[in-house]
Amino acid sequence: MRVAVAQCGGPTPVVNASLHGALEVLAAGGATALGVAGGTRGLLAGALRPLPGPPPSWLLRAPGAALGAGRLALDPGGVRQMLERLGAARVDGLLLIGGNGTMRLALELAEAGTPLLVAGCPKTIDNDLAGTDHCPGYPSAAAFVARALRDLATDLRAMAGFEDVRLIEVMGRRAGWLCGAAVLARAHPGDLPQRVLLPEEPVDPDALAEELAGLHRRDGSVLIAVAEGVCGPDGRPLGLGALDRAGRLPVLGGAAAVLAGQLRQRLGLAVRAESLGFLPRCLGLAAGRRDRAEARELGRRAAGALLQGRGGVLAALAPRDHPAQAPRYALVPLAEVAGRERPLPPGMRDLGPAFEDWLRPLLDLPARWPLARW
Repeated sequence: MRVAVAQCGGPTPVVNASLHGALEVLAAGGATALGVAGGTRGLLAGALRPLPGPPPSWLLRAPGAALGAGRLALDPGGVRQMLERLGAARVDGLLLIGGNGTMRLALELAEAGTPLLVAGCPKTIDNDLAGTDHCPGYPSAAAFVARALRDLATDLRAMAGFEDVRLIEVMGRRAGWLCGAAVLARAHPGDLPQRVLLPEEPVDPDALAEELAGLHRRDGSVLIAVAEGVCGPDGRPLGLGALDRAGRLPVLGGAAAVLAGQLRQRLGLAVRAESLGFLPRCLGLAAGRRDRAEARELGRRAAGALLQGRGGVLAALAPRDHPAQAPRYALVPLAEVAGRERPLPPGMRDLGPAFEDWLRPLLDLPARWPLARW
């Protein structure tokens, strides 16, 4: 059997661990593994190259995407062209490691009426892919956000009297799972950050300014975590500044800076905006142990499905019956996943105990943060 493997979309701290797991199983099953160079672009170009049998161990801890990834808006004939390229290379199975857009593509390829078997392996730090309890890459990125916000809160406390309000932008286009992890930065209830702004909940700058004025009078400084996809009252993202090179996909960024300018005018305080940028997805050695192990196993399960002749499925993590439950794996039909986003459910949007209890067992974080003041 000849199986092509592609990494699509943005990288994560553990996407190479999924590649490692897939190559392990393919080698053990006697399959020929072909790497797709450059994700979707590589599929269009037929850029395939043989991959080694037993995969190198460095894949388990390497950041980035070893095969090359990236996004591409497809023309109407894109799927047909991909199938032609794969057919010319005598590919029997295709394993796509990616998020929402990737699984939509996987379903189109699986339903194209060819003998090609297609399986998906989840990957996104946004954690907005349906059909799985959580996505590999998200726990490591969430732990980084919590640590970063805790350190920034300590820094802001030290700058009391000089800096009033600090807004920290966190990745997350339409789902607040990643930005919500900022609540774990609190050493105790009421600690910084005092507010977390989610894409699911539109922000009224006037009401926010009034709230922050009260928090500043009470605490002396205010820290806010802002999801990059946070929207104004009209539902339009505050940071929607441009389109991609093809003029199709909106590029988000700068929501915290836009909001800082609005708050500065309303409050008359020193308001500073910063961004964690791509740092949450750039971790390598700092990736969580559980996250890496789950990513590897999901790669193994997706490859195993192809070797068993099963296509049109996503290797997923089954929902947990209780937060601390050990991971359980399942194969979910791509038709139940593709085109479906997974926002924070309403019951978790207050980022209270239900969210914290769900999230904390996934992360390698201290039970309590040390306080940096007397």
